[in-house]
Amino acid sequence: MEEPQKTAVALFNYAHSYAQSALTLEQNETDATHWNAPIYFLYFHAIELYLKSLLVRTGHDLETLRKEHGHKVQPLAELCQQEGLQLTVEGSEVISLMANTDNVISSRYIRVGVHTRFPFEIYTGVCLSLNEQIGWKVYEGSRVTRIPVLRATKG
Repeated sequence: MEEPQKTAVALFNYAHSYAQSALTLEQNETDATHWNAPIYFLYFHAIELYLKSLLVRTGHDLETLRKEHGHKVQPLAELCQQEGLQLTVEGSEVISLMANTDNVISSRYIRVGVHTRFPFEIYTGVCLSLNEQIGWKVYEGSRVTRIPVLRATKG
């Protein structure tokens, strides 16, 4: 397997891990003052990594993506759409909210004030859509037989 494909598979696996961890934490609410912040962060990071995995698989250099776009999901999503990704309405809204608010940073650090966030199920749906659309493209021709499946429910 060539290095770009290995990298794309690794990015996809990390995206899946973050999304599945968010789902697991969501289903096992804990007694903490800001229990939802890590869950939002996991969803936000999963979305970014799904996008980057597709871009690397379709020939974009990861270091160039990092230098030109960093963690800016809006241009990453636009590049993915040029590669054939079909964002749902909710997907477009989540990307816009991530790009135009401090939601991502406020999921990592204390930010006083009101934050506009969607319910978890919206982020779950976006991650499920990205996982389904991108997974087969990333793994195609990789000779890797275990493609992670995102499970939205226990079991």
